[in-house]
Amino acid sequence: MQSKLFRHIYSTTLVTTLLASTSIAFPSAHVSAAAEQTTIASLSIDQAVEKALKNNVDLELLRIAAESTYYDSLLTLRDSQAVKEDSIYTLKDAQSKYKEAAKANRDILKDQATMDALKNTLQLQVEQAYLEILSLKEKIKSHKQSIQRHYWYPSANEEAKNALSKLEDSYKQALAKLNGLIWEAPDKEWRLEAYDLVHYQLPAWEEVQATAYEKRPDMIKAEEERKFADVKVKVIAKYSSVSTYQGKIARNDLKKAEILLQRAKSAVDQEVKANYEKVVAATKDWEESKSAKDAAQKQYDQAWSNFLNRKVSLDELIDIEAKLLDSETKATDSLYQYNVAVVTLKQSIGN
Repeated sequence: MQSKLFRHIYSTTLVTTLLASTSIAFPSAHVSAAAEQTTIASLSIDQAVEKALKNNVDLELLRIAAESTYYDSLLTLRDSQAVKEDSIYTLKDAQSKYKEAAKANRDILKDQATMDALKNTLQLQVEQAYLEILSLKEKIKSHKQSIQRHYWYPSANEEAKNALSKLEDSYKQALAKLNGLIWEAPDKEWRLEAYDLVHYQLPAWEEVQATAYEKRPDMIKAEEERKFADVKVKVIAKYSSVSTYQGKIARNDLKKAEILLQRAKSAVDQEVKANYEKVVAATKDWEESKSAKDAAQKQYDQAWSNFLNRKVSLDELIDIEAKLLDSETKATDSLYQYNVAVVTLKQSIGN
């Protein structure tokens, strides 16, 4: 935008003088930017997630517990496999082989699901923090451009400067949040890579629902409990009778597990459907705000040209520039909300 501005103002004595007075600052700015590129490490969103998962203490404790459960379950499975089917004569023998094996498999998958749940939560937190920083950086950029566009105004744009200061404070807070998640110093700066999901293809609702049922940790846990309860009923039915006290207890356990599974499905439907609809709404908002931003940019370009030709007053130009900044801010906000909606949906279906 600035180069376009300069092309317009070469023809005016007033702004040519302004250009001459500000040109000295550009070389040092380029040197400073070059130095920054060499001293600040780059960080992609995937690298940030990897750092968070690698350094999180709670996740490491869960991993250790899951590993112990895994090896303990392997011992149980080995013992159950050693029991030959033709040597089973009592319910107790059958339970040693089938019930204990089913319990071992359940425990392995439940521990893995617990670990995956924390991974998904950490990943979402990092992605949201990363996207927030990108959004704030874009807003800061827009406000700086707005201040530059006010070179022609006789007094400083204090409102824009105050807004910029608040954005910079918010940026520091967001940076500290991200660094806390990845176990880095709160004020450590990064060269973040551009990241957005504007090309994300939203699947059909039925596909999203089926994926959530299959991959969500809470669904995996509920399904494993149902499977385990089902094995107990089948073992008793084959080697004893479901009319016994043990059989009745086992059938009640299965009914309970089935009810809990259905309740989990209902909760998943409600949560994922809400997240799905947020993506749909955010897509529309982003497209509309992007179009509004493009229109505001064209309006400002025309107004600037008209101002130079004395067809638009300074007050009118100021008003149009303010609308441009507002549209840029709204477009940045809507893109941020869209990206957050997508990563939240993906997390909520277990991806």
